[in-house]
Parts: sequence; C-alpha cells; structure tokens
Amino acid sequence: SGAVKQGFFQYQGSLNKNSPDTARVISLFFDVSNATLAFQPGWPSLTGVDGKVYVENSGVRVKASKGQLLDTKVSNVLVNIPHVPSGQDSHLLVDGNFSGNLIDGLKILQQAPIGTGSTFAGWQGEGPLDGKLKLDIPLAKGVEPKVVVDFSTDNARLKLADPVLELTRLKGDFRFDSSSGLSGKGIKAQAFDRPVTAEIAAEGKPGDNVTRIVANGQITVKRLTDWLNVTQPLPVSGDLPYQLQLILDSKDSPLVINSTLKGVAIDLPAPFGKTAEQERPSEFRMTLQGAERRLGAAYNDQANFAFAAPNGKFAEGRGELYLGRGGAIVPDAKGLRIRGELSELDIAPWQELAARYTGNDPGGNAKQLLNSVDLQIGKLTAMGTTLNDVRVQLQRNAAAWALSLDSAMAKGTATLPDAKSAPIGVNMLYVRLPASDPKATVVENAPDPLADIDPHAIPALDVKISQLFQGDQLLGAWALKTRPTPAGMRMSDMSLGLKGILLEGDATWEGTPGNSSSSFKGRLAGKNLADVLKAWNFAPTVTSERFEMNVDGRWPGSPAWVGLKRYSGSLDATLNRGQFVEVEGGAQALRVFGLLNFNSIGRRLRLDFSDLLGKGLSYDRVKGLLVASDGVYVTRNPITLTGPSSNLELNGTLDMVRDRVDAKLLVTLPVTNNLPIAALIVGAPAIGGALFLVDKLLGDRVARFASVQYKVEGPWKEPKITFDKPFEKPQ
Repeated sequence: SGAVKQGFFQYQGSLNKNSPDTARVISLFFDVSNATLAFQPGWPSLTGVDGKVYVENSGVRVKASKGQLLDTKVSNVLVNIPHVPSGQDSHLLVDGNFSGNLIDGLKILQQAPIGTGSTFAGWQGEGPLDGKLKLDIPLAKGVEPKVVVDFSTDNARLKLADPVLELTRLKGDFRFDSSSGLSGKGIKAQAFDRPVTAEIAAEGKPGDNVTRIVANGQITVKRLTDWLNVTQPLPVSGDLPYQLQLILDSKDSPLVINSTLKGVAIDLPAPFGKTAEQERPSEFRMTLQGAERRLGAAYNDQANFAFAAPNGKFAEGRGELYLGRGGAIVPDAKGLRIRGELSELDIAPWQELAARYTGNDPGGNAKQLLNSVDLQIGKLTAMGTTLNDVRVQLQRNAAAWALSLDSAMAKGTATLPDAKSAPIGVNMLYVRLPASDPKATVVENAPDPLADIDPHAIPALDVKISQLFQGDQLLGAWALKTRPTPAGMRMSDMSLGLKGILLEGDATWEGTPGNSSSSFKGRLAGKNLADVLKAWNFAPTVTSERFEMNVDGRWPGSPAWVGLKRYSGSLDATLNRGQFVEVEGGAQALRVFGLLNFNSIGRRLRLDFSDLLGKGLSYDRVKGLLVASDGVYVTRNPITLTGPSSNLELNGTLDMVRDRVDAKLLVTLPVTNNLPIAALIVGAPAIGGALFLVDKLLGDRVARFASVQYKVEGPWKEPKITFDKPFEKPQ
C-alpha cells in the first residue's frame, strides 16, 4: 500500500509470437511515498517508505530513501529480489541503515522467524541503537533466512531473564549473524553497580546460533548472594573478582564464572578457609536452559562439585562433592554424596561453624538431600582424640545416619538419629587408647582432665565396645548408657572391663565446667587382685581367688578425676582366699596402691610371728566397711582378716589427704590350752618377752591371752607399729 507519485510501463523487443524471451524486455517503474512493504510472515512490515520501485527482467528492486521498521527509522534501503531460473527459490535481499531503540532490536530477535526466539526470550532493554542491516530471506517455506546486523549502542540498558541480570550504561559495537550468533567488542557496562568489560564471540553455525559472552568485573559477596536468592548466612565475605563466560545456544546455555578469590575471606576451618589476601583459583558452572539443570564448582585443588536437577526441583537432584584432588561426577541415584581424601580434619571447628550458620541444626537441610559420605582422612581429630589413616562412611537411613569408622585405633559403627531426644547408638569392634608412659612421673594433684567439659553437652548415648585397649593391653569390654539430666548427665547399665576388674553400676556427672561433681553406686569385682595390680603398674601386694567392693560415693570434678584423696562415701570390700605379700625384685619399684599398703604391717607381723606367717600373711577372707569424708576414711566396721594362721582386725582412721593413719590392729593367734606358753615365747620372741613379764604377774592366766593389740600410727606408707597390750581370750 502507499501513494504512487508517478510510474510507467515500458516494453522493448520483438512482437513476434514465437520469438524467444531474450528478444524482449519489460520494465515497470513506480515512485512511491508512505508505502508499506510486507516482505515475509513473522517479520514486521516496513512502513512509511519513500522510494523507487523497479520491476525488470533481472528482478525487482526497491530503493528507499527512508522508512520505518516498528519504531526504528531506516534509510538508504535497497531491496532486491533477483530473478532465478525455474525450479530455484527466490530470495528477498534487504540492505540498509537504521537508527532506533534497543526495544525494537530485541523484539525482532524474539519474534522474527530467524531461530533466535528461545535464546533471547524474556530479554528487555532500551537505549539508542544505530547500525546497518542485511537480510537474505528465502521466499519459500522451511528455509531459514540469513540475517547480518551491525549495530552500536551507548548508555543503553539490557535485562536478561534467566538468570535475571541487569546491565546499565551499556556501550559497544555488536554484530548479529544468524549463521553464527551475536558478537561484539569494546563492550562496557555496569553490573551490580560495578563496571564490567566484555567481549562477545559468535561460534555457531547455520541453524544453530552460539554466542559466547566473556565479561570481567567485581562484585561484593553480599550482592552476589542476594542475586542468587541465598538468605542463609554464609562464611564468605569481601569483594569477588570474576571472569564470566556465558554461552547462549539452543541447548543448555552454560554459564561459567572463574575467580582467583583474591579479596574474598572464607571463614572455614583448615584447609578450606582463607584470608582476603590469599588466592584460590576457583570455578563455578551452571546451565541456564534445558529440562535438567547442571551445576558444577571447583575450589582450588581442594574440592569439586557436580550436580544435576530438574528445572525448579533442586531437592530432586543428584550430585557429588569430591574433597581433595579428584573430579566429581554426577551419579545415577538421587541425592548428594560426598567422597574424597583429606590430609586432616578437626571436627570441633566444623561443629562450631555449623552452630553459627545452621542454628544448631546442621542436619536440618542436609538430611533432605545428602545420602552418603565416604572419606579417607589422614588425621581425624574429634572429642579430644586423634585417629590416623581413618575411613569414615555415612549412609542415610529412614530416620538416622549410619556412621562407619575404620582405622588402626578404632573400628565400628554408630547410629545418629534425627530425633534429638533419641540416643546415639555406638557399637565398636575395638578401640585403642594410647599406651600409658611407664616413665611418666605420677602427679599427685594433677588437674581434672575433663574440667573444661560441660556435662550438659554430652548427648544421650548407648555405647558398646567389644575390645578396649590401652596400648597393647586389653582393658576389656565396655557398655554403658548416658542420658542428659537437668543437673548434667547420668550413666546407667555400666559394665566396664578394667584390666581384670569388672565395674558395674550407675554414675552421675553434674554441674558446670570447672565446678562439677560426680557420683557412683555399684561394685567392682574380679579374681586375682595381684594380676589386676600388676596390670595397672602397682606392686602386687595382695593375691586373691576373687574380690569384690561395693561403692556408694561421690567426689568433686569429673568421673575421670576420681581419687582416694577426694572421695566421700562408703567402700565395702571383700577378698577371698589369698595372701598379703611383701614384693621382691623388680616389683619393689612399682607403686603401692594406697588402701592396700599392708607392707609395713606385714613386715612387723612376720617379724613377730615368723614361724606362723612365713613370707606372707595368708587369709581365707578379708572384709571391711570404710566410710570416707573428703579423703578421710573411718572403719565403720573393722577390717577383719580371717586366716589359717591368724585373725586380724584393723579399726581406726586413715587420712589419705594428709597421709596419716591412726588405728588399732588386733592380732588373734591360734593359741589353744594344749599349746604351752613357752612355744609362743620361742615362736614369737618379741611378744614373748612382754608375755613373760605378764606371766610372772598373772601366772596361769596368760594361757587365756589369745590376742595382741598394736598401735598403727604415722604416715600410711611407712607407719609406726608398736605393741600395745595383750587381750584376754573371751570365756
């Protein structure tokens, strides 16, 4: 449509009906104004055209001095439809200049039938746009047009749809070629309120446009996390320098961001943390299109991440985080798995980090996605213990994590339930504690090793250890349950093997760090006490067929700080069939266990009654009940020793704090009326001298004296033992 100011028809050639086509020329000419040219469906019409139209044997030509495409002014437009032989497709060729707005350029890219609609879908923009246009549009169905547009812009605004990214103050020279894609150079813009420089390269082929955008800039971590809609606090801060590569294609449009991370501080435990001054070459990858979106990341040579998920359904994704040197792969199974190798890992800083950034619920989101962990760790530090060359595995179950631990020092499993009130189940095949140093000096008043631990922080545990070692020595099997209480924690169903001692009972640990107390009610039992003493590096001063001690008491500090000098409560002990002996040889260098320090008593009795006692004080049964108050022990019931050669009773006070004893020792000898008193005098000359004087005073009444009392006073390790008086045998 439009107005024709003038026109003419011209025929030149033969009028003979049978003459060939080359014998004549037909021409049409129109001088038009305000004309409209609709050249192909899907393309906007060229309106307001002022120009000349030539129809000739060679084809159709239009020369327009001006026109309008949407709101963009065009000038010096040449439209040409060359004549082609029969059977070939005609082409509409358009060549011209334009000056308009970025809005029109995006509208053509999104709506025109040139195969770029999906790539530029949702893009918005505005700003001046000047350039040159070349079109080669086949006038036939199913054939892609060729479009080449050279344009420049200054101070424009461009907003991408996915991901949402807004560029302002956009300036540069660009070319769009439908056979390869968009390209540009000298591009400058503002992104996230920071300057950005960019280059664009066209890397596609006809029918498959590929555009690579390479941009360099800087962004604050806060602005980046806001852009990514991350609301949870992250241990990252500072300014992030980056190089961005975005490939726009018809497939998945991958985005790659590279950075040295210089200027970014990462508040993570070693070896993953860094200061703002340090560099860690890193990369982030993601796809912007496709039914399945893929994510990837690499942090220096310390971690790699690969993940894939349906668009908009991240929780249904599958991926892998690989720690250490190695690549991550996307697994077939749903969920996230963590694999790799670490030279060292300290659990405590990670627990503190989790408390800061996840509100004490580190598994809250992880349990929705994470399904397994498999790590080989050179040095693992947890709960004050260090394990070397350990393999740690975690497997997600319905309502808990299943933990597996395998190293030379510990091997076993644990169940970590989601419910905070449910106990953690620990089932260890073996645990090896460090060996005690035989050369280490015994520190009498060593501080509480667990003084800094809060008993309230110990979770509910059900613990079973089949074999607990100290060095190469087997302590025994352990089983116990811990449960939190308002005051601290309690331990129940305790069954602890302690190198020949079986400790059974219940205990508590209450208070706060540095101000706590512990209690225990139960019993200790075993067989040969000498073996137990040697196993604990004490002198084997007592043997037994079996022994047992019922305990009900408490002490300040943690359970690990139990000691005779701090104990308050009762000790009810029984020993069956054994001997108190004086150690000889190398055993003399060993410590003597405090309550069993009967060496001095034994030596004195063997001196006085050598024929009866020999080298040891044998017994059938030892029984005693001690009641202690802050390390001072009183015999509630006398300690009695019943034996084949003598009966003993020890009654008094033992102060372990001041190392003092004040007691009476009653020795009852197996004297009968048929045993002459002279035999006693010969057999025990030290006693006999005293009895001889008594005999002179009392006559035959001496035969009725069957007991002798001693005073035991002074330091418990070497008390002074003196003869006190004889006792008359009850009638």
